[in-house]
Amino acid sequence: MRKILALAVLLAPAAALAADAGKEAGMTHTETGYFEVRFPAGWQKTEAPFGLSDAEKKVYGAEVSGERDADGLAPKISVRYYAPGNLLHKTAEKFIRTHSRPALGAALDGQKYSSVKRGLAGRQYARVFDRKIFDFTPQESLHPKKIAVYEKFHVVPVKDGFFVLRYSAPAARAKAHLRDYAAVVASFKPLNR
Repeated sequence: MRKILALAVLLAPAAALAADAGKEAGMTHTETGYFEVRFPAGWQKTEAPFGLSDAEKKVYGAEVSGERDADGLAPKISVRYYAPGNLLHKTAEKFIRTHSRPALGAALDGQKYSSVKRGLAGRQYARVFDRKIFDFTPQESLHPKKIAVYEKFHVVPVKDGFFVLRYSAPAARAKAHLRDYAAVVASFKPLNR
């Protein structure tokens, strides 16, 4: 019995280290035939409950979300592949034009848009930009609360289609998860080029 107790005492720190390493390592997600990426540990995969399927839209990917705040908003990270002929954005350039500038041509009421820069997603060339926009919560309320939202994008054009890595979080706590997003971006590996 003493030997078992001594062995348990010796192995407990090793088990704790292994658990901590697993938390930091995150979870690998493979979108079969499209990409592989490592999402942060502890984040939950989110599913779109309604709408067209990925195959119908020709947009394939995954989204994870972190812990919700008092307003019910959570940071989110998504990675999506937009296949040729998709129903949402025909080209990477169209996606960038749509998301990197204000819809009406001028930023309204505190919105901010950065310029589009060169960067990397994994080992792939990417176009990188961010913005601060607003969301309203709860959406079904007669008097929703206006919340500033920070978003960052990495758009990776490939021969057939393009990839979009996206980070979205309430602006007040966006910095807290930028490292998580940077780790996802660094782990990105397309499986179709």
